[in-house]
Amino acid sequence: MKAAIRTGFLGYTFTFTQNVAIPSFQPDSSQHKHSVFIKVQSAAINPVDYKLPRFIIGPIVGRDFCGVVEKVGSQVTSVKVGDQVYGNSSTGSLAEYAIAQETTIAKKEDDHWTTAECAALPVAYQSALQSFQVGNIIPKGFKGESVEKDVLIIGASGGCGVAGIQLCKAAGVKRIVAICSKKNTDFVKGLGATQVVNYDVSDELNDFFQQNKGQFDCVYDAATGTGGNEDYWKQSIPLLKPKVGQFVALNGPPGKWTRALLGWQKKNESIILCRSNTADLESIVYLLNRTGARPIVNSYTLSEDGLANAFQALKSRRTKGKLVFDME
Repeated sequence: MKAAIRTGFLGYTFTFTQNVAIPSFQPDSSQHKHSVFIKVQSAAINPVDYKLPRFIIGPIVGRDFCGVVEKVGSQVTSVKVGDQVYGNSSTGSLAEYAIAQETTIAKKEDDHWTTAECAALPVAYQSALQSFQVGNIIPKGFKGESVEKDVLIIGASGGCGVAGIQLCKAAGVKRIVAICSKKNTDFVKGLGATQVVNYDVSDELNDFFQQNKGQFDCVYDAATGTGGNEDYWKQSIPLLKPKVGQFVALNGPPGKWTRALLGWQKKNESIILCRSNTADLESIVYLLNRTGARPIVNSYTLSEDGLANAFQALKSRRTKGKLVFDME
């Protein structure tokens, strides 16, 4: 089958090939009885796909996908053959076929959503949603209550930042402040940001941090540790409202990662480790349908050139929204 695979000693380089074996799927086996076998229609990539080595993340690139169920494990009850589903693949998603656990997928119920839009959701939008769950902004099982709170989103124009703005707007967050480059000001305002701070104007950024101490219920940091030497962690803590404010980040310095992995995070400071699950995938679609918002999709074809161009764009950290491959 066609696939994008990791190559090199540790697997930090990528190659397009048409000669990868189709994943073996045994519905009655202990390994697959709670899994589904998918014909992939669209698949997305995330920074983690080039930051982790092959022995941790697997030989086939990608995790996010949308596709059609072709086989189901013997204990699967939530979906059937022929259903379109989206979620997180356990075998890699930039391939013609993939396997996913039943608990990490959701059924595509709405024809108004494209397969590319659904494939853009799992990592970026679940990371944002779970950040706002920890940050006490969007509770689990949210059903339309207005959220009269103040949120700061750092790294607002990237895939996870866009997700954060759209989810906050859908939840009715009162104040959504976005930190991004000056050129993306109109873009993030169009998504729902109520205020924009330009990080490339140092005086503007410094004044903002000085003038907004104790003003935010949640600071959602999608920029620190992403490869450009940014570190907003320390200067963000004073922005939190006393006793209730939460700082949530998708990355951080080694010391913060150590605390996160050992379960020693401070009460109001968290690194979010995305955990794919059906309920959150369904909540994301529910929230975005409230405003009609959709992921910002940058489309690529799975080929040697398409793979190279997509990862060049991803590593540049200048792409707006998500990078999604059309697999058909």
